[in-house]
Formats: sequence, structure tokens, C-alpha cells
Amino acid sequence: MRKQVISILNYYKPLALWSFLVTLAITIINPGLILALCTKLFLVFLLWIMLSDRKLRQRLKFYRIRGVSNLKFFTAIFLLDSIITVVFLELIKGFI
Repeated sequence: MRKQVISILNYYKPLALWSFLVTLAITIINPGLILALCTKLFLVFLLWIMLSDRKLRQRLKFYRIRGVSNLKFFTAIFLLDSIITVVFLELIKGFI
């Protein structure tokens, strides 16, 4: 289980910067929590589509080595990203 979590976190690292930039854009446009979480869910869906592509999936297949299922992988990515987004938006609301 620990190796699976580490594999997911290793995969999330390069996506974290892009996710944070999207969170900043959402904060500037409309800092609503529901909008932010729906946007993050849409981005996870786009990631799922990208990984469904055969050529791209072969390049990014390392997370399956540890026995992580697609459902567990995308759920963990969405939950981790949602927690970071909610914490960031709640902190920003304190300053706005």
C-alpha cells in the first residue's frame, strides 16, 4: 500500500505546478469552491483521456508497476488535488 501511494505521489509531482496555476487562475476569476472542484474534476477527466491514448499510456505506464488500478489512481489524484485546492482557497478567502 505504501509503495502504491508513493507511486501516485511521484506521478503527481510534475502535475502539481500546473494544478496550482489552474487554482490561481480560478482564484483570480471567481474564488468559488464548487467551481474550483468542478474544474479539477474536469482536469482529472482530461488526464484519464490522455492516459487512454495508447502511445501516451505506454510512456506514462510506471504507476501500474506497483499495482495501482485506474480507479484508485484517478481517485487519489483528484482527492489530493481537491484537498490542496480547498486549503488554498480557504486561506485566500481570509485575505480577500
